[in-house]
Amino acid sequence: MSQQETTEQNRAQKENYTIVSDINNLMVAPAAREHTVRVDAEDENMVMKVWVKDLTFLQMQEAVKSFVSIDAGGGVDLDLAGYWKYMMDKCIERTEPNLSKTQMMGLSAYVGQQLTALLPQPQDIVSAPL
Repeated sequence: MSQQETTEQNRAQKENYTIVSDINNLMVAPAAREHTVRVDAEDENMVMKVWVKDLTFLQMQEAVKSFVSIDAGGGVDLDLAGYWKYMMDKCIERTEPNLSKTQMMGLSAYVGQQLTALLPQPQDIVSAPL
């Protein structure tokens, strides 16, 4: 063990915290989570399955660029369609029934609202510490 590692461990003991030893605790979950989404407001039995994965830190930073642009005069333009396209591309691993990226862009408003409720929201991305 190097002197720097020993010093860091001593400081950790004095400040009463533990240095993470398993780097998997620092990474996004490798597996997508399965969700059931209603597809008909009138019939709760009509559903689709969606597998959603977490974004990495850098993907969250890229997400901001997908929907916020600042012009030379300081004006801000928000492109929510660009944001949701980015999120669907990066977060949705698969669906059942199997939908292509093009089909995902053509979802009804109801299904789109159900689906986007599972994804990180624009305000969460903007307010996340950079």
